[in-house]
Amino acid sequence: MEEMRIYSGVLGMERNKRAGHSMEMKPEARVTCQVMLAVLFTSLFITAIAFAVQAFQPHPQPCFQCPFDWIRYRGKCYYFSEVEGNWTSSQDNCSALGASLAMLDSAEDLSFVMRYKGISEHWIGLLRADEEQPWQWVNRSPLSHLFQIHGSGLCAYLDDNGLSSSHCSTERSWICNKHELQSSGKGNRMRRPPNLCVSSLGAAGRPSPSQISGAP
Repeated sequence: MEEMRIYSGVLGMERNKRAGHSMEMKPEARVTCQVMLAVLFTSLFITAIAFAVQAFQPHPQPCFQCPFDWIRYRGKCYYFSEVEGNWTSSQDNCSALGASLAMLDSAEDLSFVMRYKGISEHWIGLLRADEEQPWQWVNRSPLSHLFQIHGSGLCAYLDDNGLSSSHCSTERSWICNKHELQSSGKGNRMRRPPNLCVSSLGAAGRPSPSQISGAP
């Protein structure tokens, strides 16, 4: 009887030993598990860094630009011609470029075009039906009381004194303007003021000889 108890005790110890041994992880499996955990934590760390960098990285703002040889100012693009024409042909040339003779919305706009027109007189997009009629821009909006026009003509232009008027058949340079365009900013070229955003969009920005009816 005593021998049976001893034998049972030995068997129990053997079972416990085997159970404990089976629960222990083999060295190879332990290394593999550690490597997998290291890879997992490294991946999570790299992902967290990438998200943090992306969150704090400034996003590029769209650049609103103008065709080559046009000047950007206060949301519009301006073109100052190097040839002359009468008021009607000047408006036609601006239309061929997707613009119109320049319309000025404020005293700042007037100051800007006066600064860049040089010594030449330039037609702008302002006219009236006769001397008794009010002045209107080419889009039919009325002239602001901020502006005073000298002379008794029917078409307005810029000279060294500001806004003047004369016969519409007189040959002068002209100024076109249109709203700026959104561009990717690739291939930028500068010509006039270095602080303005000017885009090279090729021949669309300049009148070709066939477009310029007032060219000599």
